[in-house]
Amino acid sequence: MSKILSMTSYALCSQKEAGSSLTWEIKSVNARFLDIQIKLPFRDLGLEQQLKKIIQAKTERGKIEANLRVVSNSSKAKDDTNELTKLNRLLEEIRKRIPETRAITFSEISEWLRDNSPHKENGIHVDKKPIISLFRQTLEIFISRRASEGTALRIAVARRLKSIDDLLLAQRDDLGRINEKQRREFRRRTKLFGSKIDEDRILQELAILAQKSDIHEELDRLQAHTRDCKKLMSSRGPHGKRIDFIAQELNREANTMGAKSTDIQSSRRALDLKILIEQIREQTQNIE
Repeated sequence: MSKILSMTSYALCSQKEAGSSLTWEIKSVNARFLDIQIKLPFRDLGLEQQLKKIIQAKTERGKIEANLRVVSNSSKAKDDTNELTKLNRLLEEIRKRIPETRAITFSEISEWLRDNSPHKENGIHVDKKPIISLFRQTLEIFISRRASEGTALRIAVARRLKSIDDLLLAQRDDLGRINEKQRREFRRRTKLFGSKIDEDRILQELAILAQKSDIHEELDRLQAHTRDCKKLMSSRGPHGKRIDFIAQELNREANTMGAKSTDIQSSRRALDLKILIEQIREQTQNIE
């Protein structure tokens, strides 16, 4: 049986190295497609692409953000002070030559510190192996939590599909009573006209009325859709978009069933059916 995965998850892992402490934080929320953001405290496009490929091999949908924090065992405040001193000297030299130079912003200062911090590869060397190793470890926890929540979502959807099947069975068993009630009500109304309407015309109108209110096809299609949804949840993922499509088809048939209803009990079942389908669609928003 294929696992259903949730698109929401969170994982945090840390480890200490000889010269620094590493912390990976990975989190995700719902999204129509796969959107990956890797945030490193230094510039390394090659490493970013490598980490993205690792995530792409494990996931197919969701907005995923992975953030690495590197804390040096040396005094970071001292390092930053040295870099800010260098930056100030550069600004003074620039202003001597170009007096109208504007003041730099806080974000520009932050970017300078990031690009010139000791963690940058042209400063103190950062070993990529422990970074990637810890990333894989964090990602495994992240995926396992996705799977755990996905199991809960599978159970929730399956429970509602069972309730839908029960409603459809009850409606099918009740069709004989509903049709008989419809015929009695129609004959009661025709008696108000006395002998002005002959029996053949009455039978003809009853046949037309029965055809217009017949919901056998809708019940058959609804049951076929619930079977398809159950099979889909056991098939290879991703599942979310396909379950949502089936839920749309279920909703369309439920609307038709409600429109054809001539009995208060049938109308209530159609309403309950739409509520269950909407609950499935809400759960589907979290499924990969």
